[in-house]
Amino acid sequence: MLKTILVFALFGIIAAQTATFASAAPETRFVQKPSSYEKLPPAKKGGIHYDSIGNNPKVMNPLLSNDANSSSLEGFLWTSLFTEDSENLNPLPLLATGYTISSDRKTYTFTVRNEAAWEDGTPVTTDDVKFTFDSMMDPKVEAAPLRSYWEGVTLEVTDAKTFKFKVGTPKFDTLRQLYLFVPIQKKSFAGEADYNKAKAVLNPVGNGPYRLKSFSRDQKIELERKKDWWGYQLPHFANRHNPDLVVLRIITDPNLAYEKFLKGELDINDFAGPGIELYVTKVLGTDKGKVGTKPEDGKNVWATEIHNKAPRGFSYVGWNLKRPLFASKKTRQALARLADYQQIIDKVFHGFSYQSTSPFGSLTMNASADVRLPERMLTFDRKKAIALLKEDGWSDTDGDNILDKMIDGKKTPFRFVLKFNSNNPARGKIAQILKENLKAAGIEMEIRSMEWNAFLQDVDTREFDSVILGWTATPYPNPKQTWHTDAEKNQGSNFVSYSNKTVDGLIEKANLEFDLAKRAKVLQKINEIIYDDQPYLFLLEPRSMIIGFNKKVKSPVWAQTYNVGAPSDLYQFTE
Repeated sequence: MLKTILVFALFGIIAAQTATFASAAPETRFVQKPSSYEKLPPAKKGGIHYDSIGNNPKVMNPLLSNDANSSSLEGFLWTSLFTEDSENLNPLPLLATGYTISSDRKTYTFTVRNEAAWEDGTPVTTDDVKFTFDSMMDPKVEAAPLRSYWEGVTLEVTDAKTFKFKVGTPKFDTLRQLYLFVPIQKKSFAGEADYNKAKAVLNPVGNGPYRLKSFSRDQKIELERKKDWWGYQLPHFANRHNPDLVVLRIITDPNLAYEKFLKGELDINDFAGPGIELYVTKVLGTDKGKVGTKPEDGKNVWATEIHNKAPRGFSYVGWNLKRPLFASKKTRQALARLADYQQIIDKVFHGFSYQSTSPFGSLTMNASADVRLPERMLTFDRKKAIALLKEDGWSDTDGDNILDKMIDGKKTPFRFVLKFNSNNPARGKIAQILKENLKAAGIEMEIRSMEWNAFLQDVDTREFDSVILGWTATPYPNPKQTWHTDAEKNQGSNFVSYSNKTVDGLIEKANLEFDLAKRAKVLQKINEIIYDDQPYLFLLEPRSMIIGFNKKVKSPVWAQTYNVGAPSDLYQFTE
């Protein structure tokens, strides 16, 4: 569940930036606002916190991390220049003491905190910053998703503690992108010929509040708190990162994770996604007498559904657009009409989701409301789907109950494979429903579940027909990483190989627009085009987050306004 705790909303931050930039001052200097974390009661340090992740991390390195299990470690092991207050959305200094922005918004000066140190005791310097930046921008380093945000950015080192980022064209999220930069220790990569395969990729030397104590594949990761961590002197970190040891059990089966949670072997359990089934059938059903609804219930564990302003991600089927089967938009629209969304909502997610129509959060200001109108929303309609397929040249010419079509001069049956990660049973159920939906229209879909890292490898190398995956969300998205034509290159996040020149142009326009309302209009247009093109079959978005806790966990805050998960860095423990 830790994969969600570091994703924050941007709306208030960008709004503040826009107001700041409207000033006539020759330059802008960071001014810190009060932090919600400073209002926390004194923390009781100590204890062991048991959590879980769904698979082995692929890497332990912020530049190479492109999966949730790997990303879940970052906030423990490394620090960014700034962090963000997930209660009021204000930026907070961390590795850097502040920033200065030139009047033309093209130069951003940061100063590294003197006290900041790596876990081996050496100071964090601009040598580390430069090494990280140069590595990230090196095409040989597998950091293509990150590089998509850093085009046109250069780095200039002033001295051992001061450096400048320079941009040719400032964009709406430039400041935030820069201040969330995470330096890696240069020393730990010394003498390594290949960054991607360096020892430090799985043996990290960080500067965060924890150090890696042990990693037992398929079993657990242990993170040990640095009691003398330099960050505790900052008022907004004095009462955070409290457990002496964080144990992340690697549990691929949500049912097993739930059983361990119920027995007290996990202190927290996320019931989102595949966990909804367990929440409904167990927490609200057979185990109702064992699970409370609030900390005061006197039960060993308790769970609750939480509604806040945090953005929700969405699940989807991604079509490999380089496969001839999916080259036609009309065919993809027909596939969208063959998905029984309500059946998936009811049978897989028990009503805790709604149909997705946007990559930007279907009910947010950035999404097009028009595509949710009855005449435009691609709801389940087999009759319309079959008509679309017929218009697009699909028919059963040989009586085998499978549609076929001449593609590139060759008779091609409508037969393909859908892949998903085996540790997500909800995706398996979605796949089975889709299989039956498609079969009724003459399309044969093979279901193939895969181990997580093998699955990611196939996604990275584009070795798939179709996949079930999901994206996290933010109310102020930058669609370039996923939807721009250039984002397909070098194992970028546009792994379905979507390309629409109109969308490319609108993305560039949106990223240069600082006015929130005007930018939202551009994003809504992008939404409309993408939804019409259907490179993804947009499935569902969760309506809330559902979290379970062990009674030993004490916290002044169980859910923050703009946090998409439980704020585990605030936990305190009884003996």
